[in-house]
Amino acid sequence: MDFSIMQKALNDCSLFRGMDQGQLGLLAMNAQAKEFAVEEYVYRQGDDADGSFALIVSGKLEASTQQGYVLKTLCTGEIIGEVGTISQQRKRTVTLKAVEPSTLLQWNIEDIGNTSPSLLKKLKDLAWRRIKDFNG
Repeated sequence: MDFSIMQKALNDCSLFRGMDQGQLGLLAMNAQAKEFAVEEYVYRQGDDADGSFALIVSGKLEASTQQGYVLKTLCTGEIIGEVGTISQQRKRTVTLKAVEPSTLLQWNIEDIGNTSPSLLKKLKDLAWRRIKDFNG
C-alpha cells in the first residue's frame, strides 16, 4: 500500500489525532495492510482476537451477530477489533464482512502498548465506550 495513503488514513482517524508525524510514520511502518473482497469475512463472532485491531482505510464492513442480524455498517476511518482485543475472553464480539472491496491497516495491541502507551489508553477508552453504547 502506498505510504501516502496510509499516512492520510492515520491523519483522518480521530484515534490518532494529536500524534506527531514521526509517531504516525512509525505506526504506518508497523501496520500490516489487508484487503478483503465483497462478501469476504474479516472475522466471525467468537474467533480468537489474536491481539489485533485495525483501521478501515477504504471500503465498508458490516457488523452482525452470529444469527446474521446487522448491527452497524462501518466505513473508512473507523477502528475495528478493539473490543475483542482488550476483553478478558480475547474473542471477537461481532462478525465483520466486507460489503465493498475494503483495505485495512492492522496492528498488534502489544506493539502499540510498547511504542505508544497513550495510544493504547485511547484505544481502550474507545473499546469501553463501544461496550457501553452497545449495552445501552
